[in-house]
Formats: sequence, C-alpha cells, structure tokens
Amino acid sequence: MGVRSGGARVADRTFQVFQGALHPEWFSIRAHDRIAAGPWEVDVRIVEGGHVVVFGSSVVRLTEVLGGPETTLPIQGLLLNASVRREQTTELRLGGRAVYQACLEVERVDPEVFRHLCEEVILDPRRGRLFHAFPVTNRMAPRPISTIQVENIARGLSIQTFHSFPDDLAILRSQSLIETFPHV
Repeated sequence: MGVRSGGARVADRTFQVFQGALHPEWFSIRAHDRIAAGPWEVDVRIVEGGHVVVFGSSVVRLTEVLGGPETTLPIQGLLLNASVRREQTTELRLGGRAVYQACLEVERVDPEVFRHLCEEVILDPRRGRLFHAFPVTNRMAPRPISTIQVENIARGLSIQTFHSFPDDLAILRSQSLIETFPHV
C-alpha cells in the first residue's frame, strides 16, 4: 500500500473514481480477489498506495482507487478526484442506471490506540476479507495493514476498507456502496 514505515503519508493519498475499468498493470498489486455476487462481479486489490476496486454488472462498470503520487493514472473516464485529508462523502448517479456512494474518514490516534486498532483488524476472522500486512522498516512500529471486506446487498455491493499509516498514527477507513436503480 505504500504506507511502509518511513514511506507514504496519509495526507498524500487521493481518492479517485473512474467510469470503466483501469488495467491492473497501472498498479503494484499486493493482494487480489474476484468475487461474483448475484449480477455483480467485483475485483478487489490491495495495492502499493491503497486499494483498487472494480465494480461491474450488465449496466455499469466503475473503478474506485485509493492511491498516492507513486501511481500516475490516466485522466480519461475520471469522475472524481479528491484528497483524503478530511472526512468526506460522495454520491455519483451513473446515467440513470446506478448510484455510487462513498464515505472516507481519516482518524489520527495516540500510539496505544493505534496499536490496539491494528491488532483488532489483524485478529478479525471474517470470511471474504482481503488482507495484507506490509513490510516495516522500523521494528518498533506496527506493520502497515490493509483490509477490504465485500458484502452483497439487495441491489448491489458494499465495500469497507481499512488502511493503517504507522508514521502518521492514522487510520483511513472507507465505505462504498453501489446499487442499480429498481427499474434497471
């Protein structure tokens, strides 16, 4: 995820949404899963710099990227480009076919709370969760970790992510929801 100790900072991350899919070769992939959930297929990737989620159904294809300056992406199909320095919510209506909503939150905490939150995530036994622990250069610091959880809902998918930034004592969480409209 590019959040190794001595590496990337949470303030350098950007949250982008693209219409269509981005080719995986743009990213340094650390973990990958493809999930079929009803009419949806979702590719989830933990990458150097954050995560990439490609939502797809017969009516819509959308890519969500949490990344940093180490990955330069094309402008074509860009629907949203936002900094993650503060909490924010986004809603995109996709041509009368679907709605995409996302909420991002960065929480800075004291070292003991940071370590506890990371330990809880590491020990979480939920099935269907993509997890990656990154190497650390400071053996006294917790390892940077990332998780992605996909849940099937009535007309779409819900995605929750967790990324830790040990150098900043920060946790970045996101929740995304994509649903087709009932008449589609």
